[in-house]
Amino acid sequence: MKNAQEDALEFGDSSAENKYLLFLVGGVLYAIEALKASEIVEYTSITKVPMMNSYVKGVTNIRGNIVPVIDLLKRFELGDTQKSDKTSIVVVNYNKGETPMQIGIIIDEVYEVDNIDPSDIKKAPEFGSKINAKFILNMGKYDKKYIPILNTDTILDVDELSKLLV
Repeated sequence: MKNAQEDALEFGDSSAENKYLLFLVGGVLYAIEALKASEIVEYTSITKVPMMNSYVKGVTNIRGNIVPVIDLLKRFELGDTQKSDKTSIVVVNYNKGETPMQIGIIIDEVYEVDNIDPSDIKKAPEFGSKINAKFILNMGKYDKKYIPILNTDTILDVDELSKLLV
């Protein structure tokens, strides 16, 4: 599959800053900054890691790197992702302090990479969403409606993800 950063740069606008990767999770359209995603890969086998939170599905091998994988729908406490032929893993770049790492998120389907103009981005409301407000960075107007732009730093908070179940 395509590298999300390359995809972001293929569009007419030369600025990748306003590019967002749009995808479906649980039938809802979400976005993340395209430059945070390093690549999109087909869903592949995941090796379970014992005693982890239920939304941490395990690890997988992507191009020789062991990448932890979380189920985004489960992270939002909305159930488990039902795998289909369109289910993918978005590999997201995450920095824990000075340490860069990659974490995979399971999504239902890639929608597209597109521009959201900064004037169409608004502060997220504190309530009224199916998911916890801490996971939403902003709301972006796309195709005449507002969609959540996710806060990958909060969703992929390694300290929270790595808490062992006791």
